Amino acid sequence: MTIGEKIKELRKKNDLTQEKLADYLCVSYQAVSKWECGLSCPDLSLIGPLTKLLHVSADELLGLKNDSIDARREELEKEERETWISGDLAKRYEIACTAVSEYPGEMKYLNWLAWCEAMRSFNFKDENEYIAEQEKAIKHFATVIENTADEKIKTSSVQGIVQYLCIRGRHDEAKKYAELYPENLSVSKDRVLLDCLQGNEKIVHYQKMLDNMLTDILNHMGYNNNSIEVCNAQEKIIQALIPDGNYLFYHGFLADIYRMRAIWLTRDGKENEAVEMLKISLEHATAYDKFIKENTIYHYTSPFFNQIEYNAENICRSGTTTQVEDFYEYIKGKPFDKLHDREDFKHLFNI
Repeated sequence: MTIGEKIKELRKKNDLTQEKLADYLCVSYQAVSKWECGLSCPDLSLIGPLTKLLHVSADELLGLKNDSIDARREELEKEERETWISGDLAKRYEIACTAVSEYPGEMKYLNWLAWCEAMRSFNFKDENEYIAEQEKAIKHFATVIENTADEKIKTSSVQGIVQYLCIRGRHDEAKKYAELYPENLSVSKDRVLLDCLQGNEKIVHYQKMLDNMLTDILNHMGYNNNSIEVCNAQEKIIQALIPDGNYLFYHGFLADIYRMRAIWLTRDGKENEAVEMLKISLEHATAYDKFIKENTIYHYTSPFFNQIEYNAENICRSGTTTQVEDFYEYIKGKPFDKLHDREDFKHLFNI
């Protein structure tokens, strides 16, 4: 088999047209047609990009046997996973750019890049740069949705494009993409698996499911966190499931709940109560950071979660700042202007 015939075979296997392959390689589709017809061969400089675009080794493309593992791909994916532990978004963006460059047409890596662009947009102070970065992310999400056959990757990009189209106020476009999101199954895989397990293994699985449900409920309530009643309800749910106060990961939610209460109390002129709420928020933020920093395995003592382990090292981080640092940065802002001259408020910075 000639290299042109091999390119044609692999192109079809990867569901690529001659035009799309040409676009990815920045050549004309006539050039691709000539390769496949045996009238010419690709330039040597295109062998590397072709192997990555067609997901084969150079040896396989050239008709040689090669059973080696793509160590470079594994290296990039390992480094990317590590950034979710470190919270280093700048590093994650750098890795995504490298992966997209080295593996053109690999939708998994373009999805990485789109999420990095979307998340880093909030770091731009200039409004035009902020908008431009989100528009780049939206464009890349759309490319992934159009070109991937992998449902997991596609679903991730659908989530991203819907979220950031809504941020840009383009709700009608977002609705069209939301229609592409897969229908929820009436019974989840976890629920089916629960029926298959026995003894302690079943208890552990159930408690993990409950833990995930609790996190989801609190996050969903947080989307409508526009009243002190929502804060109260969130705290009651946490206390009901963790009645012994050994909150571990949920200190993070409680830190946010008390800070939100402080905002509403400040707006209502209840400044003394607001400062007390901030003190408790700081206590929870400190406890959460201690839990994260130690990178060890914890066990809840609540009867609802006492059979599961919590490894703080595996928690995904979206930034490199601590929750205490975020707390101090937040309370310097406008919602707490009325408190800034109070001595008890200033004392929070000396704790």
